[in-house]
Amino acid sequence: MRAFVIVVTFLCGINAYAQVKDLHPSPAHIYKGIDSLINSKHLEEAAVQLKRILKQEKAAHHAFNMAKGYALMGNIFLMQRNPDKALENYLLSLNNYDLKKDTIELNKLYTNIGTLYSMLKELSKAKEYYLKSLSGNKHKNLDRLKTLTNLAGVYAESGEKEYAIKTFREGIQLAGELNNLPLEAVLRTNLSNYFIEEKDWDNAILNARTSIAIRAQLKQPASVITLNNLGYALVQKRQFKEGINCYAIALQTARPQEKKQLYYNLYQAHKSLGNVPKSLNYLEKYDLVKDSISRLNYEQKVAEISESYASLKKQNRINNLEKENILQKKQLRQQLFLIIAVVLITLLVSVLIYMRFKNYRIKAALEKSLIKRQLLLLQLNPHFIFNALQSVQRFIYLKDQEQSMQYLNNFSKLIRLTLENSDKDLIPLDEEIEILDNYLRLQILNYNPAFSYEIRVSPAIETENIEIPVMLLQPFVENAVVHGIREQKEGKIKIDISQKADRLHILIMDNGKGTDLTANQTNNKLHRSMGMDILNQRILEFNRENMHYIHLAITNQQDVDYPGTSVHLSIAI
Repeated sequence: MRAFVIVVTFLCGINAYAQVKDLHPSPAHIYKGIDSLINSKHLEEAAVQLKRILKQEKAAHHAFNMAKGYALMGNIFLMQRNPDKALENYLLSLNNYDLKKDTIELNKLYTNIGTLYSMLKELSKAKEYYLKSLSGNKHKNLDRLKTLTNLAGVYAESGEKEYAIKTFREGIQLAGELNNLPLEAVLRTNLSNYFIEEKDWDNAILNARTSIAIRAQLKQPASVITLNNLGYALVQKRQFKEGINCYAIALQTARPQEKKQLYYNLYQAHKSLGNVPKSLNYLEKYDLVKDSISRLNYEQKVAEISESYASLKKQNRINNLEKENILQKKQLRQQLFLIIAVVLITLLVSVLIYMRFKNYRIKAALEKSLIKRQLLLLQLNPHFIFNALQSVQRFIYLKDQEQSMQYLNNFSKLIRLTLENSDKDLIPLDEEIEILDNYLRLQILNYNPAFSYEIRVSPAIETENIEIPVMLLQPFVENAVVHGIREQKEGKIKIDISQKADRLHILIMDNGKGTDLTANQTNNKLHRSMGMDILNQRILEFNRENMHYIHLAITNQQDVDYPGTSVHLSIAI
């Protein structure tokens, strides 16, 4: 007897998701709908939707959704009896799952691949994937139970008796723990079939009866396979009456292929009883069913070929349309890229021309400003030296050797510092203070009536680390000496240097008569002098290059000790 073997297969599960708006369905919602189409045998419609969504998920690089899509596509091909395509899509699904994160989906996929290999009779590969599924799913759940049911059938078919019995028993135990009576009934039926192959009639009868009892408990009719197994084992035990009765009950709900097996078993049973008429009657029915099945198979194959041809023709038409669509999109993209490239090149050339022109103007302006500043410095330095030389001449004329030596010493220091910094834009504050100190010492020796001066620097200021424009302060001090305290019996000059935040504040005060503020203030002039004119231009030059670099304010002081002119310089540091 050729026994019936039941193989439990199942599709990749799609989890339940919350309802979403129809206008923007999520991939999970779409996959759920496709799964329903597959279960209702609307395979072509399901395939069209799957191809569309897989294309979108590929473009978005959503590996998890791609994996689900390929798994469903594999299920469609499996139901269309195209195992090669089914396996191809299952393996694509496997490549897109994350081996660490998507273990539940992976275990289901392993079971599907194992079932596919089992149908192809590649039992070693089927066993490999079933064992992978069990290795990843240690929990006592329905998925593990289904995998155990399938694996037990593979062990039995490949002749691994010890593993087959062990797996059947593990499955039956798990079905009992899960209270899953339908799968326990299936396992009992498969186990009865295994014992029939082993000619262990008693265990075959026991498991078949248990399966029928479970179905009765579920208020379900006994399966044709179980009744056939029970009838066959009873006949082999010479319990013909009960065995033939099982065959008769099975015939009531049997399909053509199952009827063929049942009629043949009835023919053998009545032949063993010596009932020739009945034996021949069932043999004749067996032949009729066999011919009918052959005709049906032939018609089915013709229908499948016709359907396959129509489907192929339709698919070719779809492929051609897709190729045309891809070609049109490619041409549009090329045109778009060409337009963008032309625009970008034009924009780039325009920017380069603009930047070149702007750089040329800036360079020309800087060169002009630099030359002008150097000319101004050349004007400033001779002006100061001329005044100093007049003082030296006076001491020599008076034949005052000590004063002359002191004056020349201070003058030499002043000349040295001036010449060393004449080609610089900036000078350390401590050197500028030294220049002022030497200058004022020279003026005290040369001035009548005598005057006093004070240079006060805030202790927090690191004068050697702060730079200011060279020769910026000396012209203001010169104005204080020459014009501010002129004709004052006890002239006083004070230079106060402090720092607030990121600005250096320098206050130059004298106790002279002050300046006439009714004149044009915007020029920021004290008394008309060549040095002050040059200085105003220098400040403008510095501020043109650095916004708000130097602020200058000239006022008449209200201080009792220094009621004259006050020059306030604020310099960014």
